Amino acid sequence: MKNIILIWTAMMMFLIIGCQKKWPDHYSLVENSDVKSSLTLLEYLKTKPEYSKFVEKLVQYGLDKELTRDQTLTVWVVNNDRMNQLASLGYEEEYIMKFHINSLVFDENKLKTGLRLMTLNGKYLTVDINQDQVRVSEGIIVKGNQLCKNGVIHEIDKLLKPDVSIYDYVSSLDDSHSIIRDTILAMNDTIFDIANSVPIGVDRTGNTLYDSVFVISNPIFQRANIISEFDNATMFLPSNEVMNDCFQNLGQLYSQFGKQFLKADSQIAYSWIKEAIFYNKVIEDYGTSDITSAYGRLWKPNVQQVDPNFMRMSNGRIYKVNKLKIPNNVHIKMIKQLFHYYEYVPANEKEQLFKAYNVTSIGPVDRDNVNFATLGFRWIYRVLQYMGDRNDGEPAALDFTAIMLETTPTGETKHKVVEVPPGEYNLYLGFRASAHPYVNVYFNDELVRGGINVSQSNPWNYDRNTNTSPANWNGWGGLVGIVKVEGDQMSSFRIKIEYSSGNTETLQPYHWTLVPTANNY
Repeated sequence: MKNIILIWTAMMMFLIIGCQKKWPDHYSLVENSDVKSSLTLLEYLKTKPEYSKFVEKLVQYGLDKELTRDQTLTVWVVNNDRMNQLASLGYEEEYIMKFHINSLVFDENKLKTGLRLMTLNGKYLTVDINQDQVRVSEGIIVKGNQLCKNGVIHEIDKLLKPDVSIYDYVSSLDDSHSIIRDTILAMNDTIFDIANSVPIGVDRTGNTLYDSVFVISNPIFQRANIISEFDNATMFLPSNEVMNDCFQNLGQLYSQFGKQFLKADSQIAYSWIKEAIFYNKVIEDYGTSDITSAYGRLWKPNVQQVDPNFMRMSNGRIYKVNKLKIPNNVHIKMIKQLFHYYEYVPANEKEQLFKAYNVTSIGPVDRDNVNFATLGFRWIYRVLQYMGDRNDGEPAALDFTAIMLETTPTGETKHKVVEVPPGEYNLYLGFRASAHPYVNVYFNDELVRGGINVSQSNPWNYDRNTNTSPANWNGWGGLVGIVKVEGDQMSSFRIKIEYSSGNTETLQPYHWTLVPTANNY
């Protein structure tokens, strides 16, 4: 029993010693503060001549009463020299003064990076601590922890200018950002707020009359509430110049693989932009990882060029976009061309674009008629037919550089090598499937799939299958597999179709199609 008492006594002594060490460490900023006053906040401020102009404005706008009521507050005070800047901040003075007072006591031990403090004007202060420097919005504490009877006073090195919300900032943008600004504002709807409207009487028919309050509603607020002071959000902001450059680049890109940049394409791109730039949280450490918008759109910092020096808003952040790219899998639905375009290549250029192996003859051939009466289309499927002699021990094959057709200003039809953005694609092909041999397919010398039975009409017969409907005849064909265009620039590619087995060595490819995968950003 005696041993137990000795052990218990030793443990208590250890705990007491430990507490004596930890308590001052934890509360050192309070215990060693410059001031611990029994006066109220207002009484204390009045004893400091260097704060007289601050007190004068408190009294002028009736805020001195807030500092004497039965409540605890934190006051962010500036000296008289800095109070001289009040009139130049561009806000009503009362609004600014309210921004320097918030409820509850936040001594320096309670101030943490990321803390948001609601002030008397309804706006938030944001705290950021870097080593020994405590920053509150744009101000730095120069004399903290002036503890009073009903709160604490921190002197800061400048008057604080209230941040605006993301919505208010966007609303005030000039015409250099009119595309985004006007798009957001056009989605607004003004709604009568009955909960906050005050009844002031009734009309002749007995209907209640209100001192009406109206609020702005916008579908964006349901995803990322850029107007609320109580929520956090982030916005990536592109200027008109950035937007126009993005769409111009799309038009140039389309021309490189034979597609017109239509109004529908611009609408798809613009919808992605609207849904990719809003986030329902504050984006910290931008650039360290991919992020997903409030609409579920993927944003890759290694692709999108953004100024990491964000603008702080009262309810989040805005990052300015320097260069914007629509992901390939968003704006490219398919890239498709026909094999018979071989016939438009001059003879002296054919060997550079097409490498034939054990081919005895090659050329375009008209095959089956097609008629889409409901769409008013009627034509003949034209294939590129090449024949080989399978008795020589080597299969017939054609290594085909992808080309397209373009019309010159003089009306002449010429060929052009297709270039596509780098990334991952699904490769589709179409053939005249009837009695066609099995084939091996290569993409840039890599075997994609071997021994394909393309004599099956579904899905290999021309482009009649896969992604087709009564209103859409322009299908993809049969899926060969996933291919990858390497590099970081637009580039050409080759498709090789090789005889594998069958009763005939006559190959008749019709078209190729590339469709970006989900990984193709």
